[in-house]
Amino acid sequence: MAAEAKTRTLADVLREKQIVRDDQLEEALRYRAERNVTLDQALVELALLSEDDLRAVYADAFQVRSLKLEDVEIDHEAVHHLPAAVARQHHLIPVRRSGNTLAVAMADPSDAEAMAAVRRVTDFEIIPFAARYDAIEHAVFLHYGETASGDDDGKQGETPTHVPPRKLIDDDRVGHVGRSLSLHRDQTFETFVEDVANQFPLSVARAIAESQSEDGYNPFHCWGGEGCGKTHLLNAVAGSVMSRAPLKRVILTDGPRFVDNLFECVRDRKLNFFRYLYREADLLLVDQAEALLSRDWAQRELVETIAHMQRKRRFVILAARGSLALEPRIIPELRIALESGVIAGFSAYSPAAKYEILRRHAGAVDLRPEVLELLADCCNSVRDLIALLQQVVVLSVMGECEVTPCMAEELVQLSGMAAADDSGRRARELSARISNANPVRMQDVMPTGGTPEE
Repeated sequence: MAAEAKTRTLADVLREKQIVRDDQLEEALRYRAERNVTLDQALVELALLSEDDLRAVYADAFQVRSLKLEDVEIDHEAVHHLPAAVARQHHLIPVRRSGNTLAVAMADPSDAEAMAAVRRVTDFEIIPFAARYDAIEHAVFLHYGETASGDDDGKQGETPTHVPPRKLIDDDRVGHVGRSLSLHRDQTFETFVEDVANQFPLSVARAIAESQSEDGYNPFHCWGGEGCGKTHLLNAVAGSVMSRAPLKRVILTDGPRFVDNLFECVRDRKLNFFRYLYREADLLLVDQAEALLSRDWAQRELVETIAHMQRKRRFVILAARGSLALEPRIIPELRIALESGVIAGFSAYSPAAKYEILRRHAGAVDLRPEVLELLADCCNSVRDLIALLQQVVVLSVMGECEVTPCMAEELVQLSGMAAADDSGRRARELSARISNANPVRMQDVMPTGGTPEE
C-alpha cells in the first residue's frame, strides 16, 4: 500500500477525483509531450487549473504542504547540496537543511523522476513542499544564476539552449474558492449559553463536534431568527473539530459566498475544481444558507454535495433564518435531502438565559440586576441585546455614574426611534434627557464636540 501511494501521480489524482474532465486531462498530457513541460505546467498554460488550484491538490492528495517562496529566506547552504542541473531540469530548489533532512520546494511533488534525481545526488532525507512554478524559477535564477557555457546543464563545451521563462496563467479570480471565513475563537461551546430554546440543536452540534453522531444526523440544518446563536454554534463546532483533529479539512462559509464561488467556477470552466474543494472537506458548515434558495442551480449543487459527503460519511451543517424545508422556493430534491438528516429550530431565549448572556458580556462593569432584567425583557435578538448593553456600558464608564433602570428604559425607547445611521443624534438626545434627572453633567463627560469646559 505504501509503495502504491509513492507511485501515485498527479494524473492519477486528477483522474480519480475528477478534478478535470478526461478529455481535458488527455489534452494536457498531449501538451506536456509536445512542449516538453511538466503536467502541472501544461494544466496551467491551458487554463485548466491555476497554480493555487494545484497547490491545494498536492496538499490534499499527497499530504504535501504548500510553501510561499516569496516569504521564505532560502538557506544558501541547503542550495549547495543540489546541483543546478537537477534544480533547473526538475523545477525545484532546496530551502532548508536540518540535520539529515533537506526541505525541497517542488513545482510537482508527485514527480517520481524528480524525487529519484534528487536522491541520486544526495543522501539526505527529502521533505517535499509544493511551490509555484514561477516562484521556483525566480529562486533558481537568484541562487544558481543564469545558465552559461560549460555549466552542468548541458554537455561539456556546449552552450545550453536558452529557454525563455514561460508566461504562466496566474488566475487570482478563483483563488479564494473553498477558503473558510475567519473563525471567531471566542465563540465556543463553553461560551454558548444553554437554554431550553437551544438544547436540541446544541446537543446535535456537540455530538457532531465530538465525532459521536450517527449518519442520521447528516445533514444537520439548524434555523432561527437573527441573533439566536446559529453563527456562534457553527463557530463552536468548527473550532472544536479543528482543535481535536488539526489535519481535518473544515470549511466554514456562508450562502452568498457559496453561490459566488460556484458561479465563478462555472464561468471559468472550473466546476470540477469547485466540487473537489467543497466535497472533499471533512466538515462543511454553511451560514446564511437561505441565500442558496435564490438560484435553482445552486440548490442542485448543494444536493449533490450533500449526497457525496453522506457517502463519504462527512458532515454538512446548514444554518438559516428560517427552515429551508418550509421555503416555497426550495426544490424537491433539496427538501428530501434536508429531511434525511436532522432539522432543529431555535426558539426565543427565556428571560433567564438573556439575563445570563447580558451578565457575561457586561464583564467587569458592575450593572444593577434590575438594569439587566429590563434589557433582557426588551427584545429577543441576542445581537440587539448586546448592542443595547454596549451603550449602557459606555454610559456607565464614560459618565462615571451608576446606570439606573430609568436611564436604561430611556435607552431602550431611544434605540427604536431612528435608524442605526442616526445613532449620533439619538446618543446626544439620550445624554440630554438623562442629564436633566442626573446630578452628573453628562454633556461635560460626553461632549458632542470640542473639549469640555473646566
